[in-house]
Amino acid sequence: MSTQETLTMIAFLLAPAFFSLLGMGAIGSPAIAVLGEMSAKTKKRVFFDKYGQQIGAMGLILLILLLVVDGAAYAVALTKFPQYIHALFTMESPLLNTFAAFGIFAFFSLIYFTMWKKMRNAKGLHMSLGMIASLAALTCVALAIPAKIAWTLSHGTPTNETILAATAMILPMSVMYALLTMSAAAALSASYLVLRRNKDDFGRDYYNFSLKLATRWATLPMLGFLGCQGWLFANLPASYKTLVMGTPLAFVWGGSIALGAICAFVWILIGRSESPLRLKGLTFLAVFLFWLMHTLNVTVAINLLTML
Repeated sequence: MSTQETLTMIAFLLAPAFFSLLGMGAIGSPAIAVLGEMSAKTKKRVFFDKYGQQIGAMGLILLILLLVVDGAAYAVALTKFPQYIHALFTMESPLLNTFAAFGIFAFFSLIYFTMWKKMRNAKGLHMSLGMIASLAALTCVALAIPAKIAWTLSHGTPTNETILAATAMILPMSVMYALLTMSAAAALSASYLVLRRNKDDFGRDYYNFSLKLATRWATLPMLGFLGCQGWLFANLPASYKTLVMGTPLAFVWGGSIALGAICAFVWILIGRSESPLRLKGLTFLAVFLFWLMHTLNVTVAINLLTML
């Protein structure tokens, strides 16, 4: 693609990437929430549980939004491309297992998020619900990548090189997006904590603690995501690497990595601060940079898939 075509594609993807970011936050929320709940039990500190509860509240909002947006998109697509949509839900569809995993994730997440207070005296059972939701969410992401690649290959006549490239993409992309969902959930939770501070006033000590926790938990998977970028590029066949480096896609890919690194740097600043509440504005900056990074990353992923 030319530079103009690349910029146009990025512009068109900004809005979908924004809702995709919120969707990733919904998918990653059970894992972050149950991690907080488990930490409260092992470390005997109530702030972890309170943070997990707030993540659950945010996750419920994001999950409902995800279901509404996905439902609306499905309804529109069904009216315009009925045969294509029906084919996605046949027994032969490679995406069927992904949809099943998503259904399990949504079902158990709704129970987990809404029953936090009612199951306060049944923490073991409640955490089990959270772990099932988390496992289903990560399974959904892990299955979605190979399913999408298989769906792409099924609409053409792939060569041996194409099959080799597709196989090389599956594992790094699956791990990459699984990590990104957890980073998104933690990053969004930092901004959510700031927005809810005046309504859920749990004290300055709690918010200083939870902001540090949220930014640290956003940083670790982001660093893993950045590592997956090198893994993915290293796995590509030589011809694909040449094609990437000879087009504006190389700058898009580099921009995605740079923005991810800046996000991690901002979170580290907040996490190491003695008064993270004074840096609360940086939580929104990080989410904005995350959105731009995700837009560029989606652009790279789409271009790699179109090469197959």
